[in-house]
Amino acid sequence: MRTCIIKNNVPNPVSLVTRHLDYETIHCQLGHISDKAMRHISNNVEGAEKICLSNKKHVCCSCALRKLHQHSFPENPKHSSETLGLIYLDLLKLPTLLYSKYKWVIIFLDDYSFYCRVTFLHKKSDAAKAIKAVFWLWLNTTFHSIKRLHTNNRREYMTSELQFFLCEQKIVHKTSTPYVHQQNGQAEQLNQTLLEKTQSI
Repeated sequence: MRTCIIKNNVPNPVSLVTRHLDYETIHCQLGHISDKAMRHISNNVEGAEKICLSNKKHVCCSCALRKLHQHSFPENPKHSSETLGLIYLDLLKLPTLLYSKYKWVIIFLDDYSFYCRVTFLHKKSDAAKAIKAVFWLWLNTTFHSIKRLHTNNRREYMTSELQFFLCEQKIVHKTSTPYVHQQNGQAEQLNQTLLEKTQSI
């Protein structure tokens, strides 16, 4: 058994009687705190032994379940059978304004080849012009025609200018059900992946 005194600013410090515990027990008893917080225990608690953290990432089932907002969405087994047969689109707002004054990113993802193209935008209302420019580029430089476009229900995708262009090029435009972002899941996942990789640079 060991008596530990927590350092704080109150007149009467708090005394705790503890015994040597393993990582799992300490993690659970202290309210599933993070590894970063556990590293500070020995510096802020008198008499506390230094907690040795494994190099292997610890995965707590309770912590993982707590971070889930809802049940996982079933994967769609159907994919496009040809290049540019189905294009996923999504807009991403950058956390900081770039040096060139870009604030938004629009992502194009081909469902067949998983080819990805990223276009930067000064404002999200420029999405229609960016979509038309990329589609014209693909139509003029490839031997494939765009068959279907899948987006969410953002009003930037529903402008009369873009809808007229899609109708003219015979591109079927499908949208996700409101509040069901998983139907546009591939583009959403790509957004998160690109954002995390960019922030880590």
